[in-house]
Amino acid sequence: MYLLIDDVRNFHCDIIARTAEAGKKILTFLHKDIDCLGIDHDLGGAETGYDIVVWALQQSFLPNRVQIVTMNPVGRKAMESLLIEQGYVHSEGTFVKGE
Repeated sequence: MYLLIDDVRNFHCDIIARTAEAGKKILTFLHKDIDCLGIDHDLGGAETGYDIVVWALQQSFLPNRVQIVTMNPVGRKAMESLLIEQGYVHSEGTFVKGE
């Protein structure tokens, strides 16, 4: 299952969460079913995509595949750095959890 957390984009996916709060709820209940997370940085509220990634890592809810879909270069770099620190490897536009 592909989850997109983004306040404006409409990609082909199974579930779209428009707010950080909604994204967290979906990850809480469906994290075992989420194969890939597409995530924006700027979500139109106080919490960012970076905040969600940090939270999901702390909860062990982050899937093995993550696609960063933000146009914010600073936010993108922060999320990329965090994923790399956690053992994710960039491969063809997706970060994949290393073995």
